[in-house]
Amino acid sequence: MINTITSCVNNTELKNLLLSFLTNKEGLPFAQLTLIHYQSFGGNDEEITQLAAAVELLVLAFDMLDDLEDLDNVDEPWMKIEHPIALNAATTLYTLSKLAVLSLQSSLKYQILEAFIKFSIQAMEGQHVDLKNSILTEEDCLEVMKKKSGSLIALASVSGMLLAGTNSPAVEEYSYQLGIAAQIDNDFRDLFNPLKNDVSSQKKSLAYLYLQKKYNDHAIEILEGFTSGMPITGYFGSPLKLKQKLIDAGVAQYLNVMKQIAINKATRMIRQLPIDNNQSERLIAHLIIKLNPENKER
Repeated sequence: MINTITSCVNNTELKNLLLSFLTNKEGLPFAQLTLIHYQSFGGNDEEITQLAAAVELLVLAFDMLDDLEDLDNVDEPWMKIEHPIALNAATTLYTLSKLAVLSLQSSLKYQILEAFIKFSIQAMEGQHVDLKNSILTEEDCLEVMKKKSGSLIALASVSGMLLAGTNSPAVEEYSYQLGIAAQIDNDFRDLFNPLKNDVSSQKKSLAYLYLQKKYNDHAIEILEGFTSGMPITGYFGSPLKLKQKLIDAGVAQYLNVMKQIAINKATRMIRQLPIDNNQSERLIAHLIIKLNPENKER
């Protein structure tokens, strides 16, 4: 990532700004997704490092754009500078990610670039619906999750697989399910995050759609908290009390069931991949157990 930025960006101020954003990256999870799929499908070339860097550059660009569009995560470094400057930096990273793919020596780079563009557009479509907050049903919400989170997981996973010289449609499909499961986790955590404006904007998440059905008085009370103008944790006194209220309303149980459905679908598809059992179990250990430790015993 550093090499791509330093070798391709000439403006010193912009270059230093982009490099400063890299210090905020932790664990490089999408690069790891790219690498493990490459290895699982028999890849053994050093070019995977460059592809993994390209994936992380693209994901960082999307993270920045998402925060700028949602006006939240205000502690991120790109939210502390002028928004036009941050927007230009994000589009620069987006472009650099494509350039990094085109710089690959592999003859498969154009196929990989096509995957980058396909999944980028899907993520943008999902973001458009999310920004419009026009979701009406559970099915609509799952489709947005699939496009927003699932498309980026698919981009990383499919790209690694493609560089290894394989193309299995199942990788794209289970990536969408993993995206749904991960987004359900994120949306639940965001209910307790004062730096996210999902509650104040009454974003149509799975949790919000469930509460709107008003199955019990606890759900009605939470909805009243959403519209009170107060931070939702403050409305109930503490994060712990809010969590208990979400359990009493049935929200926590509902979200866990939806997450498990997605995880189980992904697990079945991974076990049907055209790779040996050791590789498929390695994928499950990386993708499923990390996402859901309860699956260790299954």
